Amino acid sequence: MPRLIFLGLVLLATPATGEIITTAIGQAYSQNESETELDVQAYTGRGPAVGASLGVRVNRLEIAPVKIELEMGETYSLRQLNIRAFGWNSVVVERAPLTISLEAPDDLLDLELFSADGHTIRADQPGIGRLWIASLAPTSRGANFQLPVVLIVNGQRVIPQPPLLY
Repeated sequence: MPRLIFLGLVLLATPATGEIITTAIGQAYSQNESETELDVQAYTGRGPAVGASLGVRVNRLEIAPVKIELEMGETYSLRQLNIRAFGWNSVVVERAPLTISLEAPDDLLDLELFSADGHTIRADQPGIGRLWIASLAPTSRGANFQLPVVLIVNGQRVIPQPPLLY
């Protein structure tokens, strides 16, 4: 009986998922209708240049796909995202500055590749999270517009096994 109690305590003390983090990971510019790749790079502590977009208003964003589903170990380039910004009267706003933030368990993605090349994420552990795409240009109402992209990593989470007690 003491073995079962000890085993139960070990399993309860072992966290099943990582801590939820929210952190800025990248910066980008919205696309026009003819662009096929998103201009994205790793966040370096300073946001994208906003000089060319001063006075621009972004009333909505259009993002595709809205869900990224990966297997453990699989990579995805954020350049595959299509992000278009729209201003007043649904006019396309070209090169609107954007930020990309990650809200997920801290072990969901491995960001080493992203830090190196500025666009590739690798699925590390199973779970669900969100990439928040936010415009740095305000809406006509004053607040910045943002939308999530859902990240799903499929796979079997490795559960640590307790040591043999006999």
